[in-house]
Order: sequence, then structure tokens, then C-alpha cells
Amino acid sequence: MSSIPYIDIHTHPFHKDEGTITVQNIFPGDGFAAFGGRNFYSVGLHPWHLGTKDENNEALQMVEEALEFDHVIFVGEAGLDKINGGDFIEQLRVFEAQAVIAEEYEYPLIIHCVKAMNEIIALRKKMNPAMPWIMHGYNGSLEITKQLIDKGFLFSFGKGLFRKNSKAVKSFKYLPLDKIFLETDELDKNVDAIYQQAAELKEVKIETLKEAVWRNFNKIEKSLMPGRV
Repeated sequence: MSSIPYIDIHTHPFHKDEGTITVQNIFPGDGFAAFGGRNFYSVGLHPWHLGTKDENNEALQMVEEALEFDHVIFVGEAGLDKINGGDFIEQLRVFEAQAVIAEEYEYPLIIHCVKAMNEIIALRKKMNPAMPWIMHGYNGSLEITKQLIDKGFLFSFGKGLFRKNSKAVKSFKYLPLDKIFLETDELDKNVDAIYQQAAELKEVKIETLKEAVWRNFNKIEKSLMPGRV
């Protein structure tokens, strides 16, 4: 089992590491490298980067166009942000549009959420999506985590695991291994450091954790057929 790679499900800077599968987040219209075996991408319109309605519609079209490439495997990060996002009504419209795109093209949705969990939950209830919704950089309370599990969400953890007694740590310890992913996001660490911390918190071997995240990734990632990686 030692050949199982690390999986960094959400990163902004590109990390080239032969032992890691990366899902690099890019914005609509950004260029990206040809597929090299382990470099995957997610494309989405982030709530911090909304423009006019027309500009946002153009960006949404570019998200759809990017999904034509086999190594673009997630929609997002999309989401809602009541602290740093723009007009909230437009945020809701753009987020729902990306959730619809994810559903139509059958791609998981990576979600950025700040102070808008009720709206995310309400929209999931309204849409009842078949595709996985993954809360990235998750730092929700145990109470919220229990609600989200019941509604079928998945969770990705990163730098919050290094903050002792944080909400992220408590939620991470509570969650079963089949609900979690790990990410570097914008953290200046390789993902193996996240796995090390996560394994210590879960009191499991790193190989056990790698195996679990690998299984989770293969469940949601339709392009990872035998021979792809």
C-alpha cells in the first residue's frame, strides 16, 4: 500500500511532487498545464471575484468551457462569503448557477463558505444534488458538522488542523474517515505535513489515512479510471 499517493484536494500555488496528486484551483479564463498524470484542476468563480452580472455570466460560461478538459475535475471553488464577498444576492445567483453546472456536467462542487452556512444548507435542500458538495478549509463547529453530515456533505481540512482545540480539530476528530479530504489551500507547506498532523489527531498511521483519502477521492472522481494515474 506504500504506493498510494498523497492527495491535495485544493491548492492555489502549484506543488510538483511525484508522490502527490494535486487539484489546483484556478479562475475562469486562467491557463493551465497539459495533463501530466497527477495534476488536476478545479475551476470556479469565487465570491471574492464577482463583477457585474454580465461579467459573471461570461465567467460562468468559461467555467463550462474549462470542463471540456479531462483533467479539470471539480467545479469551484464557488460559494458564499458575508465578510469579504460582494453583493449577496448576486453571490447567491452565481453560487446556484455553479451548483447547477456541477450537476449538469456531473462534477463535485468545492465550496467556500463564510458566515453563510444556513444559505448553503437551504440551497442543498432545494436542489437535492446527486454530485458531492465538499466544504473546503472546513472550520465549522461540531454542532454544524453533525447537521452537514446528515445532509450528505463532505469535508476538506487544512491549516485549521494545526490550531490546537480549534473547531476544525474537534470536527475532524469526530468525522469518520470516509467523509474527509486534506488540502494545503494557500498554506506554505507540502500536503504530507497536513497528513502527518491529521494522522496524529486521528491516532492512525499515515498509510491508513492515505488509503482512506484515496478511496474517497476515487469514489467522487469519475475520471480516475484504472490506468489514469
